Amino acid sequence: MQNEYDIVVVGSINMDLIFEINRMPATGETIEGRAFHFLQGGKGANQAIAAAKLGNKVAMIGCVGSAIYGTVALKNFEKYGVNHTHVRRVEDYTGVALVTIQESKKKDNSIISVPGANRKITKEMIDKAKPILKKAKAVLLQLETSMEVVEYVIDLCDQYSVPVILNPSPYQTLRSDLMSKLTFIIPNEIEIRQMFPNHSIELSCAQYPNKLIVSRGSMGAVYHNRTEFKIIDGIKVTPADTTGAGDSFLAAFVTEYIKTNDIEASVRFANMCAGLSITRIGAQESSPTLEDVSKYKKELESN
Repeated sequence: MQNEYDIVVVGSINMDLIFEINRMPATGETIEGRAFHFLQGGKGANQAIAAAKLGNKVAMIGCVGSAIYGTVALKNFEKYGVNHTHVRRVEDYTGVALVTIQESKKKDNSIISVPGANRKITKEMIDKAKPILKKAKAVLLQLETSMEVVEYVIDLCDQYSVPVILNPSPYQTLRSDLMSKLTFIIPNEIEIRQMFPNHSIELSCAQYPNKLIVSRGSMGAVYHNRTEFKIIDGIKVTPADTTGAGDSFLAAFVTEYIKTNDIEASVRFANMCAGLSITRIGAQESSPTLEDVSKYKKELESN
């Protein structure tokens, strides 16, 4: 059916300016970088495209600017088969993120994002998208748009009994009743400490069993299953760029969960996809396809 999608993503759409550097410069210092990449990004767009590459029918709700970056973003959705009927062009600039990748074994990144058009998503836009939200198998959200819109979508999904998954990044204080309305909330290790500064990760997960899942980069992910604290290890790879790994994790987790309703299996699949995503540069180009996942599984079996 035209209005039926596996996953609907409400969120940010950015252009990523990626600098590979040996180290961060000191205040007032100019250094030479090793490489530069100009790629598509934004947590919402990353998650939508990662989910589409894993075989899902995906729709995106968001905003882009009226200039060339907006055109490039829309063409990118078309390239990966993501429906962008509900992506509005507005009189603003498309969101931009400055990403630095430091030379190290982990290839960790730091990101500064400027929301631009991402702040222009409105309740009116969400109302127009109600037909696809009602029929979605899952809805994905992040916090790079306005909190008002995020809260509105969560309330609607609760009303429609549609599973809703929140990636609380960049972290903002959540309305007190939202946790009960979320199917899953998936922060990383930094965000979980911002959410619960006085609790250990284990205690926080125990407080929200089978709901709070913490992604831990190369160390995998953890959650509490009402019986025990589960530690699901990540896969071992040689990293090139960790940008977008969390978005690949989220998209893969939801992909597996709407098929199996199995949290542990979904976390394991998410760990695999997130691990594969960091072996290449960029947030969207690097997220694995089903073919990539199948190839990796065969390599594991042959070793």
